[in-house]
Amino acid sequence: MYATLSQFKNYLWIASTDTTNDDILTIILASSWQQINKICGVDSFLEWDYTETIDARKIYVNSFWYNIFLKNKPVTAIKEIDGETYSGVQGTDYMIAEQRRAIFKSFDSNLDFGFFTIKYTAWYESTAIPNDLTMIEIMIACGNLPDALKEQYHVGISSYKLWDEQITFGAKSSSQSSDDLYFSFTKLLDKYKNFTLAI
Repeated sequence: MYATLSQFKNYLWIASTDTTNDDILTIILASSWQQINKICGVDSFLEWDYTETIDARKIYVNSFWYNIFLKNKPVTAIKEIDGETYSGVQGTDYMIAEQRRAIFKSFDSNLDFGFFTIKYTAWYESTAIPNDLTMIEIMIACGNLPDALKEQYHVGISSYKLWDEQITFGAKSSSQSSDDLYFSFTKLLDKYKNFTLAI
């Protein structure tokens, strides 16, 4: 997950000593994490080793440099090519440009059937998850709370009145539909959305 239970509880102003609803809050947070992954087309944004099968016809060769476009980003290291440990040094034998473009000085592979596999490390260490991913997961989780918990934790309150004092929090215009709100929210995830490059 990109947010911790502690962060979620802090956002809801729940004391760390109050563990009454920890189980359901953890499930809701995990569900929100899966929603983000689905919207963005990834398994996870946490750093992991990925193996891809590459069509050799899609290797772009420019002035004897071999360019391979990988699916996950940012790529941090190349581990294996065709199941063999790759010993090349980043910055000397290869470089990563535009977060997912691996550029090799030379490239050697058996190219069985015109394809080869490449194993590489990509995405973020758990301590380096971007803050906006953490915040979006918490926001989605708040929207997924059951009504009873929303009321208990005062989520979604639009106004309150105490004697003659009344305060309204950011009331949305009646012309703004729930679809508009959904698409403006998911727009925040656009920069993280994954896709396969067609070369």
